[in-house]
Amino acid sequence: MGPWVRWVNMSPKSSVSFKKLRQLATSAVRLPLPAGGSPVREPLEVVRRFTKAWNRHDADGIAELFTDDVDFVNVVGLWWTSPRSIRRAHKRGFERMFGATELVVEKLKLRWLGEDAALVHARWRMTGQVDPEGQPAQARRGIASVVVQRLADDSWIAVSWQNTDIAPSADTNLNVAGKLAPSSYLERPPADPEPAEDPS
Repeated sequence: MGPWVRWVNMSPKSSVSFKKLRQLATSAVRLPLPAGGSPVREPLEVVRRFTKAWNRHDADGIAELFTDDVDFVNVVGLWWTSPRSIRRAHKRGFERMFGATELVVEKLKLRWLGEDAALVHARWRMTGQVDPEGQPAQARRGIASVVVQRLADDSWIAVSWQNTDIAPSADTNLNVAGKLAPSSYLERPPADPEPAEDPS
């Protein structure tokens, strides 16, 4: 069981306000630290350790940062709900596409959700990914949204993680013929008119 002792029905028909989430975070019961590495002593350290484990290409080090009933959603909507599934997915990723990558966190922001829970946003940049044919791909940037909770020994663990790629010059995605692609509905300024020819 993970650190959340009480939760709410999160079916598609239910809606939970931010105020209710804050109340739940405040009233949650702390549980002991699960087996794994040394305790994480503050919320932002969860993201820092994730980054270090990624750059070691260490799927075990990533998985140990999460509670047993974690919710991890990756950039294409794959949803993993246990450290085991997170470990397996990242191990495969490091073997096939991320084995030479470097992850850099460009910006961190912390929002407290009560005494024992916090939301961390981390803007990241990744280089070194390869495509399915093994050819170098361009750098990617994205934002991770991470919910962490304090445990009984004052250490911290991630209960939710969601990654979102940053798509330059886009404000939403568009599904065309079954393929999802970033798209922009923003008005673009008109192109400069051709300069008039000099009559002289």
